[in-house]
Amino acid sequence: MSRFWKTIEVKVLLRMSLWALLVLAGVAYYLFTDTSRAFTALYTENCHSRMLINYEYTRRVLSDVYVQVSNNVYQIESTLDNPNGQRDQMKRIVEHGNRIHSCGMNFVQGYYPQKGNRYCPFAWRNPENRNEILTDEKGDHDFDYLQARWFRAVVEGDTAEWSDPFFDGYDNTTALAAYMVPIHDRTGKAVAVLGADISLDWLSRKLAETDSTYNAQGGLAHQALGLKSESYIIDFDGKYITNPDREKLLNGVFYDYISRKDSKRKMLIERIKSRHQSSNESAESFLYRGEECYFFYTPLKYTNWLLVTVVPCRSVDMLGLEQSLRVFAIVAIGLIALLALGYYHDRHERHKAAKSHR
Repeated sequence: MSRFWKTIEVKVLLRMSLWALLVLAGVAYYLFTDTSRAFTALYTENCHSRMLINYEYTRRVLSDVYVQVSNNVYQIESTLDNPNGQRDQMKRIVEHGNRIHSCGMNFVQGYYPQKGNRYCPFAWRNPENRNEILTDEKGDHDFDYLQARWFRAVVEGDTAEWSDPFFDGYDNTTALAAYMVPIHDRTGKAVAVLGADISLDWLSRKLAETDSTYNAQGGLAHQALGLKSESYIIDFDGKYITNPDREKLLNGVFYDYISRKDSKRKMLIERIKSRHQSSNESAESFLYRGEECYFFYTPLKYTNWLLVTVVPCRSVDMLGLEQSLRVFAIVAIGLIALLALGYYHDRHERHKAAKSHR
């Protein structure tokens, strides 16, 4: 046995193996220091891009509602002398707006004396048949909107804005938000608020669907460890405007789930309220629901809302580790193959030399 270890072939193999191990050690050190950090930066940038894709989609939905409402303002203002035709106007807006759940127009007090002090033509999609548009005329027997903050803000400020989220007055379960614009009479005075509502439940499902698609790309290791990213829309006070968990929708506050022991928590909230967009995400993490996470966020144009994507740090680190291991495995297999090839080539040459000497 001792003679085997003293053979030239084995000595050559051991020497080559030693060099291969030194090369692998160098490659491993490089991969799991500089390269792993590079992969982390790469994947955080990828997460940031995903957040921006969600942002663009959400912005387009909100923009569609804005365009649909704005395109009807002139027609409505031109026919204010015909109150009985306004339900059909509301119906048309809902009918042509794929994302619009309902639409109504709230008039200032006594604008149509024959309709009472409060008057609101209204149209909404039948929840049992979305292709059917129902209409109604709300009046004094319905809710008193005249002193509501949103109504006075639009009429007195003569400006368009998105409302705070609220629950549908018909089923009290569907979360909505309305895009509101002032309607003017012939003198230019604001006399009504036209509002088109979108379903926040639908928006929550759409964001959850997008997150699910990206999480599935993380692989079996991510799923086994329960690592997944989630996207929300919140207002600048942190209230959830969308959330796959309905108990948190319009009730939960995003900031409450960030550890109060985190020294960066206050700075983060100040940045969000200052309408900043996230940057250098891999440079800082936050303890969110007990998990170290990266936050990617951006304000939604023309709203008081913010889109935020929460990604567990372990999820990003795992992706970087997987890529580093893949590169390490390729290098290791290549060295082993080279080692085997060199050994057999050396052995073959020695056999040829031995035969030539006989």
